[in-house]
Amino acid sequence: NEEEPSEIAAREAGISFIKLDGSIGCMVNGAGLAMTTMDLVELAGGEPANFLDIGGGAKAERVAAAFRIILDDPNVKAILINIFGGITRGDEVARGIVEARAALTRDVPMVVRIVGTNSEEAKPILAEANLITADSLDDAAAKAVAAAGGAG
Repeated sequence: NEEEPSEIAAREAGISFIKLDGSIGCMVNGAGLAMTTMDLVELAGGEPANFLDIGGGAKAERVAAAFRIILDDPNVKAILINIFGGITRGDEVARGIVEARAALTRDVPMVVRIVGTNSEEAKPILAEANLITADSLDDAAAKAVAAAGGAG
């Protein structure tokens, strides 16, 4: 049972990652929130492409590594980013997402939900970068499924 190259890259970057068969890439902080996010993607009619727990303090470098790992899967048609900020500051995560996205060679729609510490400060950063945002997880999942072109 050989490890996927993306799983090896994730481990080396300190990211918990498991590849799945769907088309919605998920980038989440916290294993429990990642599981909930995947469940809500399924309830919205989509299929998660991965389990990815980016961990705490999601800096641009780690976000960039997570994007590369997710987008290594050609089946990914959209990415749902769901971050709960306690110690992790929402504005730092938003800047990291924008910075990391600028370096990507493959562009797919991204839906971002950031709640918690400095989440209000994150909103204009995400809006300026023309990222799709959502206030609730249900809304985020529905927008990600729609952005990916529906089910799958």
